[in-house]
This record gives sequence, structure tokens and C-alpha cells, in this order.
Amino acid sequence: MRIPEDVRKDIPLTSEVIYFDNTATSLTPKPVVEAMDEYYLKYRANVHRGVHRLSQMATHKYEESRKVVADFINAKFEEIAFTKNTSESLNLVALGLEGIFKPGDKIVTTPYEHHSDLLPWQRLAKKLNLRLEFIDGDDEGNLDLSDAEKKIKGAKLVAVQHVSNALGVIHEVEELGRLAKEEGAIFVVDAAQSAGHMEVDVKKLHADFLAFSGHKGPMGPTGIGVLYINEEFFDVFEPPLIGGGTIEDVDLDSYKLTEPPERFEAGTPNIGGAIGLAAGIRYIERIGLNRIERQERKLVKRTTEGLDELEIPWYGPRNIDKHAGVVSFNVPPLHPHDVAAILDENNIMVRSGHHCALPVMKKLEINGTVRASFHVYNSLEEVETFLGVLEELVKGLRG
Repeated sequence: MRIPEDVRKDIPLTSEVIYFDNTATSLTPKPVVEAMDEYYLKYRANVHRGVHRLSQMATHKYEESRKVVADFINAKFEEIAFTKNTSESLNLVALGLEGIFKPGDKIVTTPYEHHSDLLPWQRLAKKLNLRLEFIDGDDEGNLDLSDAEKKIKGAKLVAVQHVSNALGVIHEVEELGRLAKEEGAIFVVDAAQSAGHMEVDVKKLHADFLAFSGHKGPMGPTGIGVLYINEEFFDVFEPPLIGGGTIEDVDLDSYKLTEPPERFEAGTPNIGGAIGLAAGIRYIERIGLNRIERQERKLVKRTTEGLDELEIPWYGPRNIDKHAGVVSFNVPPLHPHDVAAILDENNIMVRSGHHCALPVMKKLEINGTVRASFHVYNSLEEVETFLGVLEELVKGLRG
């Protein structure tokens, strides 16, 4: 498959707009839509327990999708639970582990987290009187690993993002996971911005829990997410949601949970979403994660070079090898939303604001950024068009 040309052929929107908002959600290739259409039109039924053939087919395809996801992140089939998104997955982890904490226990995270990997731990710390500590880092988002080693000592749980959605920095998650394991701490990884853009291997990352969304890197549909639960925690993690499909036996005064992964998926799941997610994963695997990562790095390199040429301030690591396909910048004195609106007038879609990372914006002493984020279907020609619009904009501002 040629990139980005062949991928663009599968995504009609790429011929209509320059889409640089992939951190928020990626565009969807035709094979993903076709896989979901097939479910809704040819074997639409609920999964599990149904005897009729449509239910049997739906169940087979749903569980086949789970196997695709498991293989994708080097996990076991039963370690994969489907959720709505990364936010739900991380909230479920915090709620499901409440019973293991006692007052004074320490949770360690970073000041660069998306709110979805910060607020659940803030709430848990407040509710259970826990200590919440943050690994030091610089304005580029680089973590101080010597401080990480100190902070992780004695921790009960460590929760970190793989890639910052606000700064694009790729954190040393494998090293942090190793430090967590040496301390006997639970290690939670937010892979929302890495899954589908680079290799995510739960074994290499030493992850006990890992979360990602289907609609971002994997180019799947919205409304489907993944929660990886290390099998060692099956009897420790208490499913926050129980009911239909999660039980083996029920009396009026008691119940017995069924085996994983069904015990972690209460009620009717997003069947079409899971099938679409598997189709998205198969699609990006055909392209190759290494090729996706290389393409995005090319785009980041040219974008940051172009911003430097225009003397436009940008944020994140200067080391391109540590910079994922996310570039945040500002065009003073304009507000980020004004810049995004001007780009939209030129058919370029970007995100603007605080990106659900307000502590990052406060650390940088800014009210937000404009964020251009890439996927494999984006091209260098699109980047040049984008830089051309910014050049005209700064010329007008600077007279």
C-alpha cells in the first residue's frame, strides 16, 4: 500500500478538506464503514446466549474482534474489555480498584495528563484520603526520570499517558513501568494517543491496565473503547458495572460473577463498534505501524521547521524522536480559536483551546494553543498549504 495516496483513496473526506484534528478523532476508511454496515444489514442481533443463527454470527464476529484487539497490544483474549472510550476505561479502573487502598497510600502521575487520567485519581485521592504526587518535568513535557524514581518509591499506583495530547511528547512509559513494577505498584497507561500511531505492547510497557479509544489512532468508530486488564488483577478489580451478562448465578440475596471478559461488560455492548474497531486495526496493520510513525514524524519535522521559519512559537519536545504527530502552537496576539477559525476558512481543520489539559496550559502560562495533529493519510503537500496560510496570516499581523 502506498502512503498516503492509497489511504486517501479510502477516505473521501481527504479530497475535500485538510484534516489536522486527528488527536480529537481520526477519519474513517471505507473498509471500517463496510464492516459495520455488514453487521447492521446482514446479521444484526444481540450477542451471547442467543441460540438463533444471527445471534451466533454476531457473537462470533464480536469475539473475533476482541481477539484482533488482544493481538494488537500483545494481550490475552480474556484480558480485553470493551468500553465506550478511554475516559470511561480510566474511570472504571479508578472505581474498580477502590477496595485496595487505605488512607495515606500514594498515587503517582504527571502534570501533563489529559483530564481523563487526572480527575479520576483526584477524586479517588479525595474520597479515600490518599496522597497524589506528580513527577517533575520541563516546559517541553519531558519528564525528570530521576524525580520519577524518587516519587514512585512507595507508590501504590502509577498512572501515566503514553503520548501527550497537548504537547505531543512521547513519555518513557517502558522505563516508568519498570520502576513501578520494582516498587510493586499498579501501572496504568493512557494509550489514547499512541494506539494506532506506534507500537503499544502491554508486556513491554509493564502495564497492569491500559486504555485507548477506537476512533483515534485505530481509525475506528466513535463509542468504542478498550480496557486491558492484566489477568493478575481479575480477582482484585471489582467491576463497577454489573447486571446483564456479567453473572454466572443469582439469588435474591447474592450473585456470582461470570468469568472474564464478560464480567467486565454489563449489558448489551457496542457490537457494531467492536466490529468496526477490529476492521480499523486490520487496516492500519496492513499499512504497518512503523510506516505510520515514520510518515507522522516527517510531517512533524516539516511543520516545526516551518513554524520556526515563520517565528511562530510552538510547544513540545525539540527532539523530534520524542515528538508524536501532534504540534501545538500560537500566533500572538490572536486567540487560538481565532487562528483555528481562519484556518477553517481555508479548509484546514485544527483543534484549539486547552485540549482537556488545563494544568499544562497553566504551567506554560497560556490560555490555550492551536493544535495540528496528523495521521498516515496526511501529506507534506497539506503541511505546505497549512504553512502558507500561516505565512499570510503573520504577514498581515506584522505589517
